Amino acid sequence: MRKPFRPEIAVVTGAGSGIGRGTAKALAARGAEVIVADINFATAKDTVAHIRSAGGSAVPYALDVADLPSLEAFADYVRTAHGVPDVVVNNAGIVVGGPFFDIRPADLHRIVDVNLMAIVHGSRLFGAQMAERGTGGQLVNVSSIAAFAAMRLGTPYCFTAAAVKQFSETLRVELAAQRIGVTVVCPGLIATNLAATASLATLSAEQVAITRQIVVKAMTLAGMHPDKAGRKIVAAAADNRAVMPLRLESLLAYWITRAFPGLVRAGMRLATGPEVERVIRFVIDHPGFVGVAREAAELMPQRPGLQTYWEPPEYDDPPPPPIPLRR
Repeated sequence: MRKPFRPEIAVVTGAGSGIGRGTAKALAARGAEVIVADINFATAKDTVAHIRSAGGSAVPYALDVADLPSLEAFADYVRTAHGVPDVVVNNAGIVVGGPFFDIRPADLHRIVDVNLMAIVHGSRLFGAQMAERGTGGQLVNVSSIAAFAAMRLGTPYCFTAAAVKQFSETLRVELAAQRIGVTVVCPGLIATNLAATASLATLSAEQVAITRQIVVKAMTLAGMHPDKAGRKIVAAAADNRAVMPLRLESLLAYWITRAFPGLVRAGMRLATGPEVERVIRFVIDHPGFVGVAREAAELMPQRPGLQTYWEPPEYDDPPPPPIPLRR
C-alpha cells in the first residue's frame, strides 16, 4: 500500500522552462518545497519567482546535469539543506539532429550525457537517499514520444529516449519492494523551448537560427501548454503510473507501435525518408531561401502568454549554494 501523495520536498531538473517549469509549479501547488534546478540560473530564478508569486515555496539551483561531480554535489546539497526529496523529476533534455554520420562525436556525447546518463545518475543518487530513508518516494523520468516512434534524422534523440523508457521500467521493478515508484513520461508535442537548444548537423548557423524560431512558434500554436503538461505529470506520479504517454499522438504511437511495429517503421520511413530530405535540402539551399524564410519566421504567429525564445537566454553567475540551516 502506498501512502497518500503529499510531497514535502521535490526536485525538478531542467525546471527553468517548459515541462520542467510546469511540473515544478504543479508540485508547488501540491504543497511541496521545490528545488528548481537548471543549467541557466536566470531561468531557474524566474521559475522560482512564478512559484513564490502564487504562494508556493521554491529555491533555485544552477546545475549542469551532464557533469557528474556537480550532480553528486547537488544531491548532497539537497539532502543536507532541505532533506531527502519525496519526488524527483529528471527532466532536463536537449535535441541533436541531422544525418547520423554527420553528427559530431561531441554532440553525441552531450546528448547521451544529458538525456540518458543524467537520468540514470539522478535516479541512482536520489533513489539511494529514498531507500536509505525507508519511507518510499517517487522518481519521474521524462522521455519522449521518440521512445516509441523511430524518426530518421533524429537517431540520437530517439535512442536516448528509448533507453530512458527501458531503464525506468526496469528500475521500477527493482525498487518496488522499497516503495519507490518510478514513472516514465513520454510527451508528444508540448509548447516548450526545446528547439532553442537543438544542435542540427549540416545546417548553417543562419539556417539553424531560422529553423529554431519557426519550430518554437509552431510548438506554441500546436503544443500542449507546459503548465497543463506539468499537472498531468504530477497526477501520473501520484498514481505511480509506469508509463505515461502525454498527449493523444504519444498514446497512439505507444499502442500502434506495440501492435503493428512494421507498419509504424514503414510510416516513419515514408514521412522522414531521404526523398523528403532531398526536397527540403533543395529548398533550404536555394540562394533566395534564407531571406524568405527569415521574413516568414518573423511574420509567423505564435501563441501568447508562453515563455518562448529562439536562442537560449544569457547565463548569469550563480552564487554558491546557501549554508544549510535546517534538517
